[in-house]
Amino acid sequence: MHRNTNPKIFILTGPVGIGKSSLLRHFFTLNDSKTCGFLSLIDSVTGKRGLYLLPDFIHITFEHDGTDQDSLKIGRFNFSKQAFDLGLKALIQADENTDFAVIDELGKLEINQDEGFEPLFSTWLAETKAKRLIAVIRSTLLQKAIEKYNWLGAEINTGAWIPATAEIIGVVMAGGRSSRMGKDKKWIEYHDVPQWQHAGNMLSKCVQKVVISVNDDLNTEFLTVSDEDAFQNHGPMSGLLSVAKAFPQKALLVFGVDYPSIEVSTLMDLVYTYQVRNCSVCYRNPESERIEPLIALYHPRDISKIESGFHRGEFSLNRFLKSLGDYLIQLTHIPPTQLKSHDLPQDEATFRTR
Repeated sequence: MHRNTNPKIFILTGPVGIGKSSLLRHFFTLNDSKTCGFLSLIDSVTGKRGLYLLPDFIHITFEHDGTDQDSLKIGRFNFSKQAFDLGLKALIQADENTDFAVIDELGKLEINQDEGFEPLFSTWLAETKAKRLIAVIRSTLLQKAIEKYNWLGAEINTGAWIPATAEIIGVVMAGGRSSRMGKDKKWIEYHDVPQWQHAGNMLSKCVQKVVISVNDDLNTEFLTVSDEDAFQNHGPMSGLLSVAKAFPQKALLVFGVDYPSIEVSTLMDLVYTYQVRNCSVCYRNPESERIEPLIALYHPRDISKIESGFHRGEFSLNRFLKSLGDYLIQLTHIPPTQLKSHDLPQDEATFRTR
């Protein structure tokens, strides 16, 4: 579908439940730009999702318990058909003076089934004179949405509503002793190349700069950082702090070579969450409840705290992340198999027989 040059497209994306809608609510509460459209927010009392029509944040019941003729069932949830209509009416109020039109969100109904806010949203998009459109899209649907709406030039997680964050450096943790595996884990070829190279290639799809934390010579085009004398012999923390010394005031996206099942989307969700929330992010295994410090993104302020703790004799990244409490975002939405650390010969054998 061909569309006019307006509006400029901004996509706000990330995993479900990280606060994308709340971020926009905060922005538009403080901003006097001309807006239209709607936000979808969960009511703190009922726990159900409602639509808030812009610019006045008029509340409309969206998710409900009923199964009457006005109800549209999506999975285990029921939504009001009337709310879809009211949301669209709020959106189509946009004119050439509208600074921001907002649709929160484009989901499975719209992207996969042409239902919900479709097909009227696409009709509106082709005709609107609004200057900018902010579309909230969960990360699992991002690529499909870009293809469906031809949004190859969209701005993703940028804009005045996104907090200012430090540059992210990708770090392959490959300096371990591999004593339990019986051979150097970074040289195991789970994906036709050594795992350090595979991990580096994956991180390169997420961030612009990647380094390998390693304690021996490595012939590679990637930058390498060896443990500094001041931090040696304390496992992953030694590698993290040594990289942080080489790249001060940067956020570090850490990927251990022990995790051959991790996917690029898993790493990108750490990046998206950091962009939205401006804090450290890690994965927590939904089965074992274990925090995974080697599949994590560390905020610069927390790296400074880690270094201070190191000098007090505190050498556990896992324990440090737990100590952050509400200042740490813990993601739990990926299959536990991805978070399996391959430390033993039988782990490698099991991987190869999948």
